[in-house]
Amino acid sequence: MWWHLYYKYFYKIDWKIIVIILQHQHLMIMETTSYKPTTLMSVISPDAKQLIQNGIIQNMSVIDWGKSVARCNEIIQKNILENAGFEAYDPETDKDCPKISTANNSPGFDIVVKKPNGKICRVQSKLRQVRGKTDFSQQTHFETTRRHSKKNEGVASDSGHVAYGCDEFDFVMVSLVNVGKDGKNRINRNNVDKWSFSLIPVEALVDKERGCCFTRISSKILNQYKFDPKNPRLF
Repeated sequence: MWWHLYYKYFYKIDWKIIVIILQHQHLMIMETTSYKPTTLMSVISPDAKQLIQNGIIQNMSVIDWGKSVARCNEIIQKNILENAGFEAYDPETDKDCPKISTANNSPGFDIVVKKPNGKICRVQSKLRQVRGKTDFSQQTHFETTRRHSKKNEGVASDSGHVAYGCDEFDFVMVSLVNVGKDGKNRINRNNVDKWSFSLIPVEALVDKERGCCFTRISSKILNQYKFDPKNPRLF
């Protein structure tokens, strides 16, 4: 989006591919890991795997499961991005995470991604249990309740929740877990390979009239920005 990549040559050495990139007439070399036939469950952290497969967690209600797995989802998404070849960091636990100032704003991001050109991207992480015919066929809510203050009075919180500002993150990554029409199909929740993902730029979520992000992400946007971890696109 911010820059154009032209892939010129690919050299396969064991499990690695050296990608020679021509960017605005500057030659860059990026080494990335080629995809190996594997499952997403095999690349997420053991702690995350253990949590989502815990019998007590598996049988929780939709609301309780979402609350219990929200933090775990951030780690899962980070692991998935890393496995897809991106340099991803968890700001809470990774000591080598690039520093981003949040002095003038509450951090609206959960994952930090460093692009090959050195640019830092802030990723907001979301987990949504959906009930549509497909994982992408229904809109999902996109708001927070954690920051009621003077700063958030007005149109940004007129629904009783707080809409995200336009400058809090660069992308939102949404994990979509289908629990069936009645919300009782819980088998998909304990296997990340049955989840779907969207990776959406903030520009697609801005409500220009209100000066903040929409509090809903439409089915159209979820579909438009589908993210396949086994065949990842650059962002």
